[in-house]
Amino acid sequence: MDSPQEPKGFRERLHGLWLRWGFAAVGAAFFVLVAFGGSAIVDSRFEARRRVELISFGSLVQTRLTRELDAALFLTGGLKSYLAVRDGVLDRQEVDAILQKLFEEARHVRNFGVAVGYQLQYLYPVKGNERVLGLDYRKVPEQLAAVQKVIDGGVPILLGPLRLVQGGEGLIYRAPISIRGKYWGLISTVIDAKSFFADVIARAQAENVDLAIRGKDGRGMQGEVFQGDAGLFKQRGVELIDMDIPGGKWVIALRGKPLPSAPADIWRLRLLVWALAVFVGWGVYALLVQRARLARLAMFDALTGLPNRTLVEDRVERAIAAQRRNPQTVSALLFADLDDFKRINDKHGHRAGDAVLQGVAEHASRAVRDVDSVGRWGGDEMIVLLENAERDKIPELVDRVRRAMETPIEYAGLKLQVGASIGVAIVPDDGDGVQDLIRRADRRMYEDKEKRRADRPRDGA
Repeated sequence: MDSPQEPKGFRERLHGLWLRWGFAAVGAAFFVLVAFGGSAIVDSRFEARRRVELISFGSLVQTRLTRELDAALFLTGGLKSYLAVRDGVLDRQEVDAILQKLFEEARHVRNFGVAVGYQLQYLYPVKGNERVLGLDYRKVPEQLAAVQKVIDGGVPILLGPLRLVQGGEGLIYRAPISIRGKYWGLISTVIDAKSFFADVIARAQAENVDLAIRGKDGRGMQGEVFQGDAGLFKQRGVELIDMDIPGGKWVIALRGKPLPSAPADIWRLRLLVWALAVFVGWGVYALLVQRARLARLAMFDALTGLPNRTLVEDRVERAIAAQRRNPQTVSALLFADLDDFKRINDKHGHRAGDAVLQGVAEHASRAVRDVDSVGRWGGDEMIVLLENAERDKIPELVDRVRRAMETPIEYAGLKLQVGASIGVAIVPDDGDGVQDLIRRADRRMYEDKEKRRADRPRDGA
């Protein structure tokens, strides 16, 4: 009587076992999926951190190269002024003494040279460079085209790296000299390429970063790769950073190398992530989103979406630095104050005022070029930075910005309009500091405001 029930009890136990293991498997699978999601978030955070570190390192490389280049080329400006003042009448001993002094104070410079016409007549140091003293560029086809480009263009150019006549590899900075409006000669500064790039190469190796630079002769992405592996520019996960140089630009490519780590450490980390994933996965995602929002709020105005005061000052500083590297360029800083804005706030309310600020910001941003910047300085004050502008075109650009700001804004069936008083400061005419330029533009803005008030028709007139 008992034996017929044994199969039934066995089947019930088997069925219960399957149910328990089934629920356990489903639960395990669910937590494994959540764990993998949490692991992916951690991995993405790690990659994001690596990318931020890589970009930060790239900015460091760019800054160091720019600083070293500026240090090497800064002294050339004084020599150029000296030669122009001498009106072509030179004393060899005096010129040699100046070149010697410049060489002693310069870094990475292999030699300084002065060519009269097309012939290199002054050189320091002569030792090690005997082959180029007296060199006539017209007899060196591989350099003549570049020299002629400098002469015809009338602006300095950084060429290379290239093989030097005297041996070795170097960068050549050539600056033309004009006397009484006519070409007289040029200054050549030869920079030792190996010495110049040695520091950033060593830093890249120390930071476990692959580095390559392209843009020979300042041709950017169209130029040859002259430092590092050319294949780096074709790989994924590479950060590209532009660097302005006289007469062109270089492009720096950076990629982080895989970090060595023991497999046991990786699995211990993943096991820890999986154990906590169900609790912290969403929190990590929310934290990343919040951090991104805070980062944007730190640099952009929440109401208009324009760069805020901090970012505006940074961009003005970058424009000043770019102008120092290229003295022929001109930039303009516009300080704008919205006339009658308080009246709109008082009459129609602060929401209407906010709508006007947003509309003015949008119109002004559309009126400027892609290279220009529009930022909110505070309240109803805005700053417009016109970079690398033609001097005679600046009044036209100012007028375009003014008309854009004074375009009526539609709000709740109304057409609200403000005026724009604008003061202009020119870089470098009005100073080479951010605060000096802003104070100058602010003062001129108030002068413009008073003039506009005086020109406005009065009631009963």
